Amino acid sequence: MNDALDIQIVQNLNRGLSYAESCFETFRVIDGAIFLWDKHWQRLQHGLASFRIDVSDKHQENIKQSCLQAAKKQGSDALVRLTATGGEAAWGLSQQATPQFFIQALPFAAKQQTIHLQSVEYPFALLPKPAKFTSDYALTLRAMQHWTLQDGKNPLVCKNGALLSGLTANIALFHQGKWLTPQGDGILAGSIRNYLIQQELITPQPCSTQLLTQVEAAVLLNSGSFLQVVQSIDNKPLQTQHPAIADLHQNLQNQQGVCL
Repeated sequence: MNDALDIQIVQNLNRGLSYAESCFETFRVIDGAIFLWDKHWQRLQHGLASFRIDVSDKHQENIKQSCLQAAKKQGSDALVRLTATGGEAAWGLSQQATPQFFIQALPFAAKQQTIHLQSVEYPFALLPKPAKFTSDYALTLRAMQHWTLQDGKNPLVCKNGALLSGLTANIALFHQGKWLTPQGDGILAGSIRNYLIQQELITPQPCSTQLLTQVEAAVLLNSGSFLQVVQSIDNKPLQTQHPAIADLHQNLQNQQGVCL
């Protein structure tokens, strides 16, 4: 246990730390390419706009190139997180500051991960998630303290009998010949999820937990791993070699900036 503390007395503080006035995007950079960069940028702008922070499109290319440079230092396949905050300012909700952007990058290490999901109940009220707000993930950390997971299980987050998502990924479920993905408050409109909806490969709709006893296959979707096959949900085995999974895999695999 580390008993050391870092104590600082400051005059100004970053508003992302003081008031969670921040949002972020996470994505892979593969051989210098970012899949759906424009969508990530637009969602980041949308999130910042909710704080009345306007970031012009004229900054987009500069920020993108900075992400690419940070990724290049980590190799040909890197995971990047771009965080934007309200900037450093004096005490007070009404203070104004210059927005700040922070870029983190690390080599992406592909893992053969076995995904077994367990339904858990989200303990807080649901809010719309039009962007990746840091504050939403702070609530997720608090929610995790309410859950007791079986060994080797990952959370499948639910609320009052409705499916939401995995911990950091959207979920798609194959049922009666089509892919479904939950829709509603508390569900992030993920970039990969939205892409597959636009490709008419998955259909968004409210999904009840009762659906879990009937699904044939399931996948998790996010911009880090793109597509992860789920082996089981609530101890119910799922098909991991289903032809419908191959359809999603093939579509994504053919895109620049994707590696499955």
